[in-house]
Amino acid sequence: MFKSSISILGEFNREQDAFIKGQEGRGNAAAVAPWIGAPNEAALKEECLSLSTDRRNFVRAPPAGVEFDFDYDKMYPVAVAIMTEDPNLEKMRFDLVPKVITEENFWRNYFYRLSLICQANEADAAASRQTSADDSQEDVLANENITVAEKSSQESIDDVKKRIKSLKVDRENDDEQWEKELEAELNEYEVVADKAGDEKWEKECEELLGDGVDLK
Repeated sequence: MFKSSISILGEFNREQDAFIKGQEGRGNAAAVAPWIGAPNEAALKEECLSLSTDRRNFVRAPPAGVEFDFDYDKMYPVAVAIMTEDPNLEKMRFDLVPKVITEENFWRNYFYRLSLICQANEADAAASRQTSADDSQEDVLANENITVAEKSSQESIDDVKKRIKSLKVDRENDDEQWEKELEAELNEYEVVADKAGDEKWEKECEELLGDGVDLK
């Protein structure tokens, strides 16, 4: 039993060394963990790291009927980049590969669940961006409505001012016309009054002097 354990451990170490060496020629230096530079990076990293705390995420295959495109060779650099930041992942690999599951299936199952987390994070970020865009659009529309309302209000005020000015002019014209008409009436009255006074005076003189005297 002891020899068997040493044999398995030795095989694992050899596989691990081969795995790490294999990354050196696959652009490992350029590979980064999937949460680097992603929206909500800190929260995404925390959720990704939580995967390596549950062995079921590594031994359970994707659900039947689910198509998951996984290229073992291409994902090598990413796997190594993640292990440098996730000690639990390295420990889980040590515990499960190859005793419980093969190297390729270990990473396939892991990256399947990792992709779900990343997709959910991206969907949340997209929804947040859309909400921000909608809020910005609502602010623009609100500002436009305020501007239109202010313009309409100003136009209403200007219209009222014009009508008041028009009424004032009309009233001044009416007053002026009324004064002219009143003045004409007064002048006519004075002429009539003067004429009537003259006729009365002549009549009184005729009565005093007698019918035989003509004052005209």
